[in-house]
Amino acid sequence: MTLTHSLFCLLFVPSLLWSEASGFTSLYAEFKKGNYSLVSKQSLQYLNGAEPEKDPRIFFLYVSTEENWSNLKSKVGKEKSPNFRLSPHYWNGIYLFMERALVFGESDLLVEWGKDFQKNGKQSPKYNDALLLYGLGLLDLKNESEAKKIFSEIESNSPSKHILSQLEEIKSVGK
Repeated sequence: MTLTHSLFCLLFVPSLLWSEASGFTSLYAEFKKGNYSLVSKQSLQYLNGAEPEKDPRIFFLYVSTEENWSNLKSKVGKEKSPNFRLSPHYWNGIYLFMERALVFGESDLLVEWGKDFQKNGKQSPKYNDALLLYGLGLLDLKNESEAKKIFSEIESNSPSKHILSQLEEIKSVGK
């Protein structure tokens, strides 16, 4: 093996190993081991890469593991990969982001992403859950009439028993 061939293998082969499938597989393995800091760092590097189409599963891993709320808000707001909006993984990541916005009391942000979820995330299995968070954000902003519309939409979507019980609890607290 020549020196040029060795350098080629050293520099090029790792990038081949970081294909979408193997990149996700290795990150997911680290995620399952609990190496969240590593997953956050490597998934952010991937998301900041030059490829125009990125794996939305890696976006989900990033949202799941990023500890710094300011960094997460910045990245979620800027991530515009063309294929993301078609993926349930993207919308699951947005749902997790919305949960954090609720926890941090950022109702404006919660409502902003709730509107987007309502408009573009209908295919997501987390659709009703996201609408529930959206409605809670609206209630927090004292927009009860819009919140009631969101809750009515949830009821018309054949929600799970869990979502229905949460809606009943919200209604009972509001009385």
